[in-house]
Amino acid sequence: MKKFIVIVINLMLVASSLLAAEPERIAILLREPTHKALAEPLSTYMADVEARFPVKVRLIVRDWQTPQEVRAAIKSLHKESGVSGVVLIGAMPMHAFFMHEHPNPNPLYYEDFDLEFVDNNKDGVDDAYKGTPQLKIWVANIRASEKAQDDDIPALRRFFAKTHDYYTGRVVPELRTLLFSTEVPSEEWPGTGEWFKRRGGARFSAPENVTLLEGKECTHKAALEAFQKHSYSLTCVALHSDETGHALDDEDLFAHEIAEMKTGSLITISHGCFAANWNKTAHDNNGPNCGLSWVFGNHLGQAAVAQVRSGGVGFDDLIYERLRAGEYLGKAYLPCKQAHEIEHAPGDHVPGDIVSGILLIGNPFLELKPVKREANAKSPRLVIRNAVYGDLASNAVVNVTQKVADWIEDSLSVAATAENFGDPANGIEKQLKVDYTLDGVDGTVTLEEGQLLKIGK
Repeated sequence: MKKFIVIVINLMLVASSLLAAEPERIAILLREPTHKALAEPLSTYMADVEARFPVKVRLIVRDWQTPQEVRAAIKSLHKESGVSGVVLIGAMPMHAFFMHEHPNPNPLYYEDFDLEFVDNNKDGVDDAYKGTPQLKIWVANIRASEKAQDDDIPALRRFFAKTHDYYTGRVVPELRTLLFSTEVPSEEWPGTGEWFKRRGGARFSAPENVTLLEGKECTHKAALEAFQKHSYSLTCVALHSDETGHALDDEDLFAHEIAEMKTGSLITISHGCFAANWNKTAHDNNGPNCGLSWVFGNHLGQAAVAQVRSGGVGFDDLIYERLRAGEYLGKAYLPCKQAHEIEHAPGDHVPGDIVSGILLIGNPFLELKPVKREANAKSPRLVIRNAVYGDLASNAVVNVTQKVADWIEDSLSVAATAENFGDPANGIEKQLKVDYTLDGVDGTVTLEEGQLLKIGK
C-alpha cells in the first residue's frame, strides 16, 4: 500500500512539473493579405521566438473588419485557450477612444475585454467606460504604417529581417543605456538622471556605459553624436514631445532623423506626449511618427513603449524590475500598463481622460539582463542581504532589498519614505529594516519613517 501511495505521489509531482513547464500561449492576429505577403518572414519569426522563449505562438488569420471582431476573438482565445499575450501585425483595426483633442488608438479595449466602453455624447467615438480595469493580456502592435488600411509591407519585411538578425546574433546592441532630459538639476531636484537610476533603468549597463544627456547638454548635436558613436540596449526619452519630434534643449530631434539612424536602441521608453500616436495623420500630416521611427527605422530598434495622448509613461520602474527578473518585454510591460489604467480610472477624471494611452509598439519578445558590476576594492565591502519597509509590528511590509542595494552602490541617498518604497501600511508610521554585511561582519539597522540610511564603521 505504501509503495502504491509513493508511486501516486511521484506521478502527481511529474504531472505538476509538466504543467509548470507548459509554455505560455501567444496569439498573432493579422489580416489575410498581410499574411500572404509575409508568410515566410512570419514563419521565421515564430520559430525564432519559440526557440528562445517559453511560449507557443498561434497564428490567427482572418478578414478582420472591426475592433469588435478583434476583441471578441481575443476574449475567446484568453478564456478558452489560455492565451496570455497578443501581437497585432499590420493595419489591424484599432478601437478609437477620445483622449483630449482627438480619437486615438486605444489598446486597453483589447487588454481588458470585460470593460464596457460607451459613447456618452453619441458622436460615434467612445469616451468613457464602465468597470474597473483588470488587464488580462498584454498587446503589442507590430504596425509600420500610420494609414489605417496600409500595412507598409516593405517596412514590415525590413523589421522581421532585423529581428531575425538580432535573434541569430548578426546584430548585437551594445550594453549601453542612454537618457535624454532637458530638466536642469537643482537643490530641490537632483535631476532626471538620478530619478532614472532610482527607478532601475541604469542597471542594464556598467556605470561608465550609462550616458545621461541632461539640461543644456541635451542638444540636437549631442543626440545625433550619441547614436553615431554607439547603439544602445535601452533609451529613455524624458522629453516634451509630439507625434513627430522630441524637444531637445536647442531644437527638436525629428522622427525622420530617428528613422535614418544607423545604430539605434533595442528598447525605447518615451515619456513625451503623443510620441506613439500613429493615428495623428487623421488630423495632421507633418511627417513620420516618432514611436514608429524608433522601431521601424533603418537601425536595430525593436520596440518602444510610449504615449498616444497628452501625458507620459510613468511606472516604467515596473518594466525595469521585471526585465531584471528575467521576464520578456511583453510580460514586463503589462504591470506598467495596469498601474496606469488604475491611476486613470473613472472618478478623478472627466470622460475622455480615463484611458492612459500607453502603448507597446514592436517586438514584445526581448530580454534585458542586468549587467554585473565590479566591486570597488578601495571601499568597504557592503552587501545588503535583506531590506523591508512598512509596519514591522504587523508585518505589513514590502521587500525593498534590490532598491536599497542599487542605491547604496550608486551612492544615492536612501531615505525611509513612502515616496521611495510605496505605502504598504496606509496611515501607520513605517520603518525601514536593513540586514547587511560590512567587511564580513553582519549587522542590522532599523530606521523610523523619514530617517536617512547610513551604514559604516
